[in-house]
Amino acid sequence: MKKHLFFFLTLFSCNTQDFLISSTYQQWIGGRPETGSGTNYRFKMIALDSHNNFHIEKIKAHQRVLNHSIEPQIFQKGDTLKVFAYKSKEVWNSDTICKIQYILNKKTFSIEPKEFIKLEKLYYP
Repeated sequence: MKKHLFFFLTLFSCNTQDFLISSTYQQWIGGRPETGSGTNYRFKMIALDSHNNFHIEKIKAHQRVLNHSIEPQIFQKGDTLKVFAYKSKEVWNSDTICKIQYILNKKTFSIEPKEFIKLEKLYYP
């Protein structure tokens, strides 16, 4: 009986939601009209597996699909990953503020950040 209880506790205590450490976004504006404006997104997370078995498929936020890159590109399970993103032209119609879609061992999952922090606007000279 104790073995079965231990197995179920272990099974249900594995929560992939906890791998996302932080989620922030920061709007910016250039000092000259031709420089434009935009929003930078940053996510920090723990790798659930190596780069061969875990990757971010899509990130969507503020009604847009985001272009993103991950550093480092080659990683092992447990490594800290930094994800940098910015808005693409592809529209995402949803009432959800942010959603991260990832693949782990050939299965697709998605999460929504528990906290999505807006940083102070950046004004470039």
